[in-house]
Amino acid sequence: MQGADLVLLDRSSWDRQRGVIAGERWTPAGWRSGWFSLPDVVVMKSGADDDWQELDGWIRRNRPVIADSGLDKLAFHDLLCGGSLLPYAIPTIGIPSDAIDATLTAAFLEHGGAVVKPVDGRRGFGIQFIHRETGGGEAGSGQGWLLQHAGGTIRGTLGEVVGHVRARIAGRLRYRRYLVQRFIRSAAVDGRSADLRVHVQRRADGEWGVTRAYVRLAEAGRFLTNISQGGYQGPIDGFLAVRRSAAEAEELGNRIVALAMEIARQVDATKPLPLSELGIDLALDEEGRLWAIEANAFPQSSLHEHARAEHMIGYAMAVARGTAGHERVAADRAR
Repeated sequence: MQGADLVLLDRSSWDRQRGVIAGERWTPAGWRSGWFSLPDVVVMKSGADDDWQELDGWIRRNRPVIADSGLDKLAFHDLLCGGSLLPYAIPTIGIPSDAIDATLTAAFLEHGGAVVKPVDGRRGFGIQFIHRETGGGEAGSGQGWLLQHAGGTIRGTLGEVVGHVRARIAGRLRYRRYLVQRFIRSAAVDGRSADLRVHVQRRADGEWGVTRAYVRLAEAGRFLTNISQGGYQGPIDGFLAVRRSAAEAEELGNRIVALAMEIARQVDATKPLPLSELGIDLALDEEGRLWAIEANAFPQSSLHEHARAEHMIGYAMAVARGTAGHERVAADRAR
């Protein structure tokens, strides 16, 4: 519909001598398999694994490339803390393998409510929520701490909760990093946990725009809002309008969009190749303050897939024509 010739490339099959790669090309009669020369621009939707570094290099030397990649949660936190986005950074610290108990104990006591999660994105898997319950004892020394994760709920002393968290992450710290951060209470009017997702994409002119902004709601009694963890989606306007005047809701909506766009620009500035999209996750606390949770390189789009594809293809066509207005695209083509 946009006049593009679309080929899905198969990274497992390519012929270096002939300069062709296996794939499937879209035709009016449907998908057709074959061998193809590289198209005018290549969009990479996954990282270059060790087993196809050579192919990745061949593509990058011969064609303009759009390569989506994110920042892990600690790198994202460092980015926020290093400039104008500092007010939106959630207090966060990495968990060292040689000081797990001390790090967790200090963070739990400081914040009262905390989140422990993998540094790399895992669609909500591996996240643990820790809270001091009302009347939980002096300095958390007595009963009154609550730990919630996908496997269930545990109540106990601070030491017992720390021990449970350590048992779940200690072995994994050999190959995966974890962090602990302050828990931000972000909820809907009915008490369900909620966060805001702003899916931003580049358009045909190379500029960032909002494809869809929406609220994500957790199931009652749970904290995870991810769709993969049973969460729900809803219109952001209605969520913002609750307990706010129309003018206040509009002003807050504008701030959310402006923050998401600025995060996208700053994340993009850290990358050697242009990004095409990001899913920006934000929390809105009970005082109306916005917090930046993370920036996802491959956001899900089950309810706006058509709009996502339209912008993705439009941007790719502009890059191929050299009209996207993105300096790094031209520089990569020159190399």
